[in-house]
Amino acid sequence: MEFKVLVVEDEVSINDILVSALRADGYIVKGVYLSKDAKDTLSFFKPDLVLLDINLPDESGFELCRQINSKYSIPIIMLTARNDIVDRVLGLELGADDYITKPFHIKEVLTRVKVAMRRVSKYKEKTAETYIELNKNVKVNLEGRIVYKNNEEVKLKPKEYELLEFFIKNRKKVFSREDILDKVWGFDYDGELRTVDVHVRRLRSKLDNENGATSIIDTVFGVGYVMR
Repeated sequence: MEFKVLVVEDEVSINDILVSALRADGYIVKGVYLSKDAKDTLSFFKPDLVLLDINLPDESGFELCRQINSKYSIPIIMLTARNDIVDRVLGLELGADDYITKPFHIKEVLTRVKVAMRRVSKYKEKTAETYIELNKNVKVNLEGRIVYKNNEEVKLKPKEYELLEFFIKNRKKVFSREDILDKVWGFDYDGELRTVDVHVRRLRSKLDNENGATSIIDTVFGVGYVMR
């Protein structure tokens, strides 16, 4: 299966390095330098993943991330020259799946992309098997990675789905944020504990009902989270 990567980076040298390395690794790649060009390219190129620089000349990478996430279920890896926790959290809040701080080693980028593409590959392999009912409104097909709420398919990003599947397979077990980060993101993910909070909040916003009913994922104060 051939995967497509869109590189959005205004520094020509970095853009060229990323595009060349990804192509050498077997990906179909397009590189653009502006937010406007990225939005135009998304519609016809249909990438499986976006590498997105925060500092673009015509629009903030954060704003572009928000717009992409509102229209597409595409993993986004943000590139930032600032090792700032506020930037990281904001990117995650707006829908980014991962971040890489500049200066970076190209092997790190390729590894992060490869991990993300494994999730994309699983997400695309849909089959029609039995659904698990989480409550009267939400059901999940673990084989096909399909989620329905009120009989309408809910588009989850790959990492959101992996987190949901983790809770489904470990129902009634309470996990700390550290445990969840380790088991869902992997021991090699240099992330913040807020990453877990952000993704739980996004799952709740997509799957919980608006009538104030019990959330699909409960907070255990002082400990972490659990799916009852």
